Amino acid sequence: LASYTIKITTNTKVFLPEYRSSLTDQIVSDAVNIYRFVWLANNIRVGNDADMWARRSRLQVEARELCNDLLALMGIAKPLFHLRTKRIEYWTGLVIETRTMIAAWHEADTSRYKELGM
Repeated sequence: LASYTIKITTNTKVFLPEYRSSLTDQIVSDAVNIYRFVWLANNIRVGNDADMWARRSRLQVEARELCNDLLALMGIAKPLFHLRTKRIEYWTGLVIETRTMIAAWHEADTSRYKELGM
């Protein structure tokens, strides 16, 4: 998702430079932060530490929320940059798939660490 987003947004013939600071940079930031938060959460070893589980959980939730934010920004970008429906469908599919996987991972972790009181 992050790689694809960066790749398509570097095309200045589509993602016009005059909108870089107002929209394109936020789109890229969200996609990169989704990746970062998932990466960071995955590298937290919880064991029996409730604080570590709380941190991992917060990162998972934040990544999932950023997926929703990214979808909203893509909704603005489609008409603004005249993006093809096929491109939006593919890109949206990546975001929804990522959000679904994060949600399933968080649900599994919640069951796994429920004894830690979270």
